[in-house]
Amino acid sequence: MPAPRQAPSKVESPARITRGAPGRPALAIAATSARLLAEAARASGFDVIAIDVFGDVDTRAAAQAWMPLGMPGRLAPEEGRLVAALRRCATLPHLVGWIAGSGFESAPALLAAGADVLPLLGNLPRTVAQVRTPGDFFATLTRLGIPAPEISLEPPVASNGWLFKDAHACGGWHIRPAARTPAEPGPGAYFQREEAGGAMSALFLANGASAVIVGFARQIVAPLGRRPYVYRGCVGPVTLPSPQAAEVADAVGALTRHYGLRGLNGIDFLFGTDGIQVLELNPRPTASLALFHDVIAAGLLAAHVDACADGRLPDPGDIPPSANVRGSEVVFAPARGTVTPALADWLAAQPDCHDLPAAGTPFARHDPLCSITCEGKTPAEVETRLSRRCEAILSQLGDAEPR
Repeated sequence: MPAPRQAPSKVESPARITRGAPGRPALAIAATSARLLAEAARASGFDVIAIDVFGDVDTRAAAQAWMPLGMPGRLAPEEGRLVAALRRCATLPHLVGWIAGSGFESAPALLAAGADVLPLLGNLPRTVAQVRTPGDFFATLTRLGIPAPEISLEPPVASNGWLFKDAHACGGWHIRPAARTPAEPGPGAYFQREEAGGAMSALFLANGASAVIVGFARQIVAPLGRRPYVYRGCVGPVTLPSPQAAEVADAVGALTRHYGLRGLNGIDFLFGTDGIQVLELNPRPTASLALFHDVIAAGLLAAHVDACADGRLPDPGDIPPSANVRGSEVVFAPARGTVTPALADWLAAQPDCHDLPAAGTPFARHDPLCSITCEGKTPAEVETRLSRRCEAILSQLGDAEPR
């Protein structure tokens, strides 16, 4: 897992939000990186208070205020900081509630603590705990007749063909061959038989009883160092054959009813000619939001709030097919260094660069440096463009100071 960048120390007062448009609703967004959700919330007509680890330049630009979520040098959210930030937000007029993004996979108690301060617009903490308990989740898939790779909660006798995973982690950093299981695996540990297929995901909106699929995406998963399955990004929308699309829709509907899922959620699955196999349910808005942020006229975060607060879902006919394919990919640093003013300025000048580090930000080998987006007519064209842009950005790292 990468170490977090050291965000600039300045914390902006959430009182600044009162200078926005009179009566404009506000949302607090808390996540390891809040940039994507903050931009989506702003596009949906909300003022935003961002609470995250990185404090990137464009996160702050999308928000009326920024506050830290974690302790310096750590990725994990910290209860005291989250609760303190939400209490400050609670004094603001027109605040609708808060949305939790990535970073809370192992912390349902922290979600509950935050929900005691402000309305949590998303799944209940106990739902997150159930979904992130491997024995519960995969037993549920079996009971519901949803196909999934074989799992074991104990190390397999023969480790060949098995993977170690951690349900309390995200981004694929935790996935490794079972032969390299950590000495102290942790409570979210499980083992999954490795299967063939394309890594894909579906973003969907749910109201506890039914769900609407927003779109399908192809995941970009590749080795990074000794980690064989690191999530790099996604490309979409992509079209699935009708039988497989129906399988995903059936799985999403069954899981929504079983867990009472609400708002934006994501499901990861393997796609094959014989069908799908579900890998994971993410009970929160996922990174594929970057591909579909404008498919609903009022905005996806507005639809998320409607689904959570009122149970309203868009009509599937109101989600038109996109004329273009989009892609988003994380650029990882090949070596440690520090972002110089020249590099920070160059990144900020690139219209396709996001999650922008400020000058003076240190980074370690394999840390996320920034992310990029692009569009094209086909998934293959988009993946090629993403690859070329990653190379172009990495070529600029000569302007980073070694450390």
